[in-house]
Amino acid sequence: MNEYEQQADELQELSEKVGGDIADAREDWERKKADDSVPGAQNPETGLPPEANVTTQGDPPPDSGEREPWPDE
Repeated sequence: MNEYEQQADELQELSEKVGGDIADAREDWERKKADDSVPGAQNPETGLPPEANVTTQGDPPPDSGEREPWPDE
């Protein structure tokens, strides 16, 4: 086996390992999304993470599209 074939085999093995890691991470994330006690995971009923279920005071209103006049106007 020449050097290039050996490198190709090593890269193939690494690619398969990364693919497995991705599948494991995806499976773990899906499991966490279903658990309401996990911070940041989406609640399947609302589609929002639990920490988004808060009301804040003092937030500026949404931009109405009107701009503030320049000081010299």
